[in-house]
Amino acid sequence: MAAEEPKTVEQAELPPTASTEAAPSAEVEEKAIVPVEPIPIEEKPVVDDSKAIVPVEKPAEPVEEKPSEGSVNRDAVLARVSTEKKEALIRAWEESEKSKAANKAEQKICSIIAWENSKKADIEAELKKIEEALDKKKAKYVEKMKNKIALLHKTAEEKRANTEAKRGEDLLKAEETAAKCRATGAVPKKGWFSS
Repeated sequence: MAAEEPKTVEQAELPPTASTEAAPSAEVEEKAIVPVEPIPIEEKPVVDDSKAIVPVEKPAEPVEEKPSEGSVNRDAVLARVSTEKKEALIRAWEESEKSKAANKAEQKICSIIAWENSKKADIEAELKKIEEALDKKKAKYVEKMKNKIALLHKTAEEKRANTEAKRGEDLLKAEETAAKCRATGAVPKKGWFSS
């Protein structure tokens, strides 16, 4: 590019004519054409600022040019400088107070969340303890009921066995009585045949 000569606007746009050649004595401004490079666009990462505290900035007041009249407006300029200084101090104090209030509120919210989580954990631990106690109690009652059922089953088995034994005895007695009656030819005294 250093070897190339920059083209001028007049040379690039106007074809050579007699009118441009005829005025060599007139001053002609030459402007170089410089290629403009596109500005790279920076991609900013997406940030969730939903909970961020963003201070509101007031637009800067336009600065007036100070007249150079000397000591004529000196008192007015000093008063304005004093007022601007006070305004700057007030703005700084206001931002400081807002920042303090925001930080204090955030700290309070964090302590409330910690307190809530602590109480919730205590209640959940108590609930778990109660559930374990109820599970133990339930297991104890289930065991008792199973023992009662086993005892009931055992008693029923004993009664069945007694009934079966009595039936066997009664059958044996009936057979003996019937055999005795057959041997003697007598009719049994108890039952259907007695008159």
